[in-house]
Amino acid sequence: MMRIPIFFLVGALMSVVVEAHTSYEADLVCPIGGEKFKAVLAGSGTSYGKFLDLKPYGPIAAPWPLAKCPANGFVMFQDKFSDTELSRLETFVASTQYQELKKTHTNYYLAASLQRQIDAPLSQLASTLLQATWEAPGGLYSVYAAEALEAYLALLKVEPTDSKSWVTYQLIAGELERRLGKFEAAANRFSVLKENPSLNSFVKGIIEFQLQLISEQNLTSQPIPSGKK
Repeated sequence: MMRIPIFFLVGALMSVVVEAHTSYEADLVCPIGGEKFKAVLAGSGTSYGKFLDLKPYGPIAAPWPLAKCPANGFVMFQDKFSDTELSRLETFVASTQYQELKKTHTNYYLAASLQRQIDAPLSQLASTLLQATWEAPGGLYSVYAAEALEAYLALLKVEPTDSKSWVTYQLIAGELERRLGKFEAAANRFSVLKENPSLNSFVKGIIEFQLQLISEQNLTSQPIPSGKK
């Protein structure tokens, strides 16, 4: 099942303390319709570092795979659902809209569409959309990234009381702006953030690297350099 973490990009990168990527076959029952099926899920993985959009790299599944019911396409994005949630989700999954979405979109993007139906917390939706960008096929990256950016900008308007989350949201928003070619917006964001006296050297190093990429009008995914760790 999916775990929806709130990432903290302050201090040091989180590492996965396992030795390699492993997977296993699980026997599952679809919460909607009761279909029984098998799915290959990730068991463990090793991360050697992260990209600027927080995607880990190494022998690890990124994002962590989500099971999808073969018949109706429902993506099992959490372990348990309330009766109210299942009622809303069942109606949406049966709709023409969802059945069309499942034909072309990835599991994490579908999960985000399902989360919207049950009014999931904005932080969870933003994280799911961000992970959708990690698995997006070429032409869909800009679609997913634009929706993820919208979610992170909305989070920033809420002004999180947790300063670490606020910095993380700023860094992700700036990365998505850069990857989408919104260089002026990204440059302004990182330039303003750079003046924040509370930032540590780790975050400042990421900002300097981002400003360099923006000056080059670089649209590509980039790992956080080892010197910035």
